[in-house]
Amino acid sequence: MVKKTKGSRNREKIRSQMARLHERVANRRQDFWHKLSTDLVRRFDTVCLEDLSVANMVRNRALARRIAQSGWAEFRRQLEYKAVWYGKHVRVIGRFEPSSRLCWCGYSNHALTLADRAWTCPQCGRQHDRDVLAAHNIKRFAFAKHKTGRDTPGVPGERPPVDERP
Repeated sequence: MVKKTKGSRNREKIRSQMARLHERVANRRQDFWHKLSTDLVRRFDTVCLEDLSVANMVRNRALARRIAQSGWAEFRRQLEYKAVWYGKHVRVIGRFEPSSRLCWCGYSNHALTLADRAWTCPQCGRQHDRDVLAAHNIKRFAFAKHKTGRDTPGVPGERPPVDERP
């Protein structure tokens, strides 16, 4: 953008164009969240989430802008009120649960960094994709926390789901 003189008509035109562009992006993002949250609540009886500390995540300079723009809190708010409308449930686990670090055998990988996308459990030898493991663990923790009669984590004889990713 070329610098404009303060108080000029050209500056006002550019400011108005930029405001319209920002509004369009915000409206598209809001529309996406509404469509996604409605679809999830209609398809599933229970949606499980992890309570994330967005304020702490924004401290990462490489990811701060994308995290702040993503609107996770707004998405969660929409999920929760739509679940009430449809008579469904939203289960939230704590932010300190080891969702992507805890293997099915009970081993917790404390050396896992954000860059590690896959890891192998040294106790049982099972390979884990970090995102798939986190999804399974969030579901396990949410149902164990709310005592819904589902399997609880660590039950002997409980079989872990098969990872669908290669």
